Amino acid sequence: MSQKHLILISLLLFTTSVFFLFWQNARELNPDTDKNWWVAAFAFPKNTTDLAFTIENHSNQTEFQYTITVDKTDFLQDKIFVKSGEKTTVTPSLTAQPNVRTSIIITAGKENKEIYR
Repeated sequence: MSQKHLILISLLLFTTSVFFLFWQNARELNPDTDKNWWVAAFAFPKNTTDLAFTIENHSNQTEFQYTITVDKTDFLQDKIFVKSGEKTTVTPSLTAQPNVRTSIIITAGKENKEIYR
């Protein structure tokens, strides 16, 4: 084989590999591609009295239930709907009291997540 053929084959293999790796990386960075997850977090984490929280949904579940408990006593229960690929902020009418543990338990299907102040 001549050196020109070897160089062309190497360049073709390199170019194909680069395109494949960029395609694979873009696919892995997409949160909705072959993934099933959701996350809950406080909307304003530095404000310790604000109980507003966000749900970012990248799962098949669209119905979420949340319960706000203060010192292990349920105060508020509600249901919200978040479509897949969307992020929703929930602003409850309650505020967190200092030195009192306030939990928000979010349920989607069989999965529970808890955030607390």
